Amino acid sequence: MMALAMKADAKDCEGVLDRGQLLPSETDAECEPVAPPQSRHCARRHAALLVLAALGLLGVAGLLKRGPDEVAHSLMQAWEDPGKQEADILKSLDEPGFLWGAASSAYQVEGAVSEGGRTRSMWDDFAHAQPPRVWQNENADRATDFYHKYEGDLDLLDKHGFNTFRFSISWTRVLPMVDGKRQPNPEGIAFYKKILEVLKRKGITPLVTMYHWDLPSDLTWLETPVIDEFVKYADFLWEHFPEVDHWVTFNEPTTFCVCGYEIGIHAPGIKQEGGGYICGHHVLLAHAKAVRLFKQKYASKKQNMQISMTTPWDMPVPRDPNSAADIQAVETATIFGLGRWVDPVYFGDYPKEMREKLGDKLPKFTEEQKEMLKGSYIGYYGMNTYGGRYAFAAQTADGQPPAWHVGGPRSDYIMSYYDQNGHPIGTPFISAWFFKNPVEIYLQLKWVQKRYNPESIIITENGCSDIGPSETKWTTDDSWRVDYYREYLANVARAKAEGVPVKGYVAWALTDNFEWADGYKRRFGLTYVNFETLERTPKSSAYWFQKLLGRMRHSKTRGLRKLLSLPGGNFTARRHQ
Repeated sequence: MMALAMKADAKDCEGVLDRGQLLPSETDAECEPVAPPQSRHCARRHAALLVLAALGLLGVAGLLKRGPDEVAHSLMQAWEDPGKQEADILKSLDEPGFLWGAASSAYQVEGAVSEGGRTRSMWDDFAHAQPPRVWQNENADRATDFYHKYEGDLDLLDKHGFNTFRFSISWTRVLPMVDGKRQPNPEGIAFYKKILEVLKRKGITPLVTMYHWDLPSDLTWLETPVIDEFVKYADFLWEHFPEVDHWVTFNEPTTFCVCGYEIGIHAPGIKQEGGGYICGHHVLLAHAKAVRLFKQKYASKKQNMQISMTTPWDMPVPRDPNSAADIQAVETATIFGLGRWVDPVYFGDYPKEMREKLGDKLPKFTEEQKEMLKGSYIGYYGMNTYGGRYAFAAQTADGQPPAWHVGGPRSDYIMSYYDQNGHPIGTPFISAWFFKNPVEIYLQLKWVQKRYNPESIIITENGCSDIGPSETKWTTDDSWRVDYYREYLANVARAKAEGVPVKGYVAWALTDNFEWADGYKRRFGLTYVNFETLERTPKSSAYWFQKLLGRMRHSKTRGLRKLLSLPGGNFTARRHQ
């Protein structure tokens, strides 16, 4: 398991703690870049059958008026027909006010780490550590140079029809440490003001993340002082950026807590058993305390404010759809992986299943803290999701579940990307943790609706890496990414048509960027970045979005204006300096 964790991407190293143990076979170095056609067909059919099992678990078995094989065949046809998928997307997701966005984060794109009054974050320290902690000793000192090239990137965002831009603010750029004290930095504030001005001029909604992993170097999530420091930082942002109505307090706490403070493969590189739980406990308290402050100090002036915390989860499916134990494994895994973060925010405490299983290993909230936590959100539920996997009941030779390597005392489930016959759940991407399974986003939306009944949901991250070489010619003609977005969005549209209140979808990412411990070797962007010259080249996936959004009646790019800018009427990429 540690072998897998050491090469895990930022978006899934939480698997070693919250997603259950993976099979030993999954520690192999790399999967084949593309599954054989027959394997893909079998995987789709099997996934369709798994949907039926999951639907039963979700209490909507009334949909099953035909035999499982017939329904599975219909689902497969829907997935494999691009025209029908796009029609479903247009039918369900073309509505007034729907947020269509692309995303970035400060440390991954800005560069200019020593310019404009910015001081160091823990990721600056980690990326320059010796021996190297990042792939090929790379760092984000320059990254994509968004600090100097933001106007061109925002032009691309606008050109491709998006009405929302998700970005994060660098804590150490706006509140650097000067003479032993955090002080407002006019240059840093002005930089983000300029971004907001450009977005306003283009009619693009800012969705701003307060904390996307770049903690000031003098703080740690293992100690309680960071809670009040974050609340002061949040207060500062609300005071200085009142033009922002959509906020994310924390991006993917599972990832930065487990990778950074449990297994040590991300900043700050601490290996401490239980460190992920301590970090997470403090993050939840910081989030709740900040939201309470907003309600007390700003709510009367900001009637349209939305505040959430984004949680990462890739919804598993039962490996054997006829096994009650495997179906329960899905539920248990999701409670531990997702409920761990969302239950406290909606209900005031960790799930009872976690309390029963982990005992004293899980920190406890006081009654006052529980009251503060409960309902510590305003508006939407933020969802980050990427790939799929199987969950199944775990048994050892003595008939007992295997011991958890952390947490414990025992785990009731195992995660795997492969079925009983060794077939992957879907197309494997470059990263060993990431296998496509579009139905997982539908199942997760349904699960969230049933458990939390949020007033609205914004999918704050969804996207995929390359599945092969990263040369310009290969990666700009990214048909696999077009397929990924179309298939996932078709499942979002399906959930929306069934009453799930999805109000936004944000693609990760606007551009290729620095992918944390993986450096620059993985590309998630809609825009190719030459990291030597910093030249931008929109990919086919960017033009696919441009065409899709241009067909929408309620899109900011409605009509033919944007469609006419498509090069040659096709998706051939064009360069943008």
